[in-house]
Amino acid sequence: MIKHFLKVFFASAVLISFILSVTSLGYIFFVDKDVVIGTIKLPESNLPEKLKFYESSTYDYNTTLGIAAKDKKRFNVLVVGLEGLRTDTIMVASYDMEGKTAELVSVPRDTYLPRDVDDSPDIKKINAMYSREGIEALVKSIEDLLGIPLEKYVLVDYDAVISCVDLLGGVEVNVPFHMIYSDPYDDPPLYIDIPEGIQVLDGKQSLNFLRYRKGYANQDLGRIEAQQQFIKSAMKKAMGIKLPALIKEAYSNIDTNVNITDVLGLANDMVGFSTDNINVRTLPGEETTLEGLSFYIPDESGIAEMMNGIYGIADVEMQN
Repeated sequence: MIKHFLKVFFASAVLISFILSVTSLGYIFFVDKDVVIGTIKLPESNLPEKLKFYESSTYDYNTTLGIAAKDKKRFNVLVVGLEGLRTDTIMVASYDMEGKTAELVSVPRDTYLPRDVDDSPDIKKINAMYSREGIEALVKSIEDLLGIPLEKYVLVDYDAVISCVDLLGGVEVNVPFHMIYSDPYDDPPLYIDIPEGIQVLDGKQSLNFLRYRKGYANQDLGRIEAQQQFIKSAMKKAMGIKLPALIKEAYSNIDTNVNITDVLGLANDMVGFSTDNINVRTLPGEETTLEGLSFYIPDESGIAEMMNGIYGIADVEMQN
């Protein structure tokens, strides 16, 4: 079994199988009866009947952006990759079911999001929230942070990370520099040695590439850019004949609160989708040092402008 430290960002596999490939997912459920699913939570029975599956019961639709969001068929889902009890990667995938475009918004793990002024500095980072308050609290916090409807989540525990990449036959990336790192005290010992340049990485190399943190000129933002490059490359390769096998591998390690029938219902909306219509973004903000630690401070006006653009509206004042 792959140890918890291997459970690092592989949202690409989830996004491929969960958001961008529901047609193939439908094939698996209706044709291939051997698929193993992780944990899928059915919707709460007390939710309003009129609530559509892409809407949120925790979101205030009376805001300006909320009114616009109510008229949009846009499915938002939080994708979380774990490293131990902390969220090593946080990403919001947003799919426009009418425009057939997808947005991937990465939220830096060091994003400043204090819940209590008396908390220790490290607890004020967003990647500490999951272990303290659970996935629902993390989802609601990011819904508030972005100002968009967000209630659905996919939480990934990766026992099959390496095999998913190997099923694809590897993923091509442009390694920005020679990645070298070793930790003989890790269990098992960790050794990373990935040469610079364009190359096809196998499963183990891909995992090391996604884990690597040192050496980026802009620190964690550089790592996010590398991850986003990997995602787009993996998505393009995965939209092929090996996709059913990939989905089976990924879905055995998923916890989600999305009703599977709703996922299958997305199939018609996926017809005509192209991976060329995937836009990758990073939460607007800047890195700074507070209380002796490095934090990423969200830019509220920048976030509002980004979400306005995604929802196709202008001059919207974000309201919580």
